[in-house]
Amino acid sequence: MPGQQPNIVSVFRIVHIDNVEYLLKHGMFTRNHSMADPNYINIGDSGLIAQRNTYPVSINPPNGVLGDCVPFYFGPLSPMLFNIKTGYRGITQRPQSEIVYIVCIVNTLIDNCKEWCFTDGHAKNAITGFYNNIDNLSEVDWNMVAERQWSNTEDDFDRMRRKQAEFLVKNHVPVNCISSIVVLNEARKTFVEEITTRLGLEISVQVNPNNQFYY
Repeated sequence: MPGQQPNIVSVFRIVHIDNVEYLLKHGMFTRNHSMADPNYINIGDSGLIAQRNTYPVSINPPNGVLGDCVPFYFGPLSPMLFNIKTGYRGITQRPQSEIVYIVCIVNTLIDNCKEWCFTDGHAKNAITGFYNNIDNLSEVDWNMVAERQWSNTEDDFDRMRRKQAEFLVKNHVPVNCISSIVVLNEARKTFVEEITTRLGLEISVQVNPNNQFYY
């Protein structure tokens, strides 16, 4: 695959800002987990989420279905964020200021989470490969996951699938795996930092680094 794998591999999960306090207290859970946030605000495609509850993870561990896992992307500017911004495909349109990134480092996830895997493209795609050996991170298209322009082209009909390569953690991601949080503006940074300070957490909050996280 093209592109150079970073020395430190970070992964990114986007959530509604009103979900941040719960996840900073308890960590991130799958939707059907007994400890899941009862007031969780969903920002994704509800139809696709339902399909993930029956779509198998084709490697063991973690086994199970995609809905058993907390998903992350390997880069920012996902198609999902674009759909949230535009309301495309019937997804609820929201201002990007309501969306924050939860950033984790892969090695920290592996050290703290027993069951995990990753893919070389959108997990719910028949040609996507699943891996549970960190040596296989070379299968991720590191150029594509960082792209701002990810639409398929006549020369490459597989761009969007590769852009959406995922890192999947089964059931729960503890708070100590969160390395940083990214927000759109200073007002949102103040809001999130008030929560981290109140909870005694030393998690950095960054405002759209290099203008590479929001459309």
